[in-house]
Amino acid sequence: MTLHLLLSLLVAIIFIIWKCKKAARRKTPTAQEQEQERLAERRRDTRRRKWALALADILILRNGLKTENVTLALPIDERKRQQLAQQVKKELGLAEDLREDTLRQQVADILQRWPAGVGQTPRGFYEQLAAQGQVRDALAFDCARTAFLTRCIAGLGWCRDEQAWLVLLLNAQRAQDCFHSWEDYATAYVRARQIWLELHHTPTTITGRDLQEVMQYLEDPLSHWRELPWNDFKIFELN
Repeated sequence: MTLHLLLSLLVAIIFIIWKCKKAARRKTPTAQEQEQERLAERRRDTRRRKWALALADILILRNGLKTENVTLALPIDERKRQQLAQQVKKELGLAEDLREDTLRQQVADILQRWPAGVGQTPRGFYEQLAAQGQVRDALAFDCARTAFLTRCIAGLGWCRDEQAWLVLLLNAQRAQDCFHSWEDYATAYVRARQIWLELHHTPTTITGRDLQEVMQYLEDPLSHWRELPWNDFKIFELN
């Protein structure tokens, strides 16, 4: 009786060990499965990065830059690069003649403080928007400007790509959380842009272009705004 019990117990133990090993083998992905997961993650990452950059598409196109690349490189000639560098320094409030190390340090400080806004704003801009109940409009303007200036900063080689992508992706998640669609985001941006232009005493002939640009891009079947659904995925969620 005791021998029979011991044999039964031994068989049970062997069976349990076999099941555990089988389960372990099943949990360990094959090389092919690992490669498929790597490619899937790369596709997810590419889509997120493209979405984050698309927030600045209107500003990118307005400045004669390309929107096709998912990288932060700016394929422009030297004359255009110098012109863009001068423009970005002015937007950021940086001196023209900064040494390279000083420039990179000041840019790093700007990127660390990105939620407070990237770039200088005219006096009274946010106060006027808040007084008129246009807080979301101010946020849309900030999201577009942050995406644009951060991409330019990286494209000009003033920061590491990793620094720029962190800001770009966090900025993208902020936009997704605060707006409902590309149209909601874009029209909010246009309303804030009108206040911006008024404070800069811009001629009225220029102020009407923004809405036209936005509507054309929203309707363009080849635009990123048509290609990438607003809330199909979250920037920081695996899917």
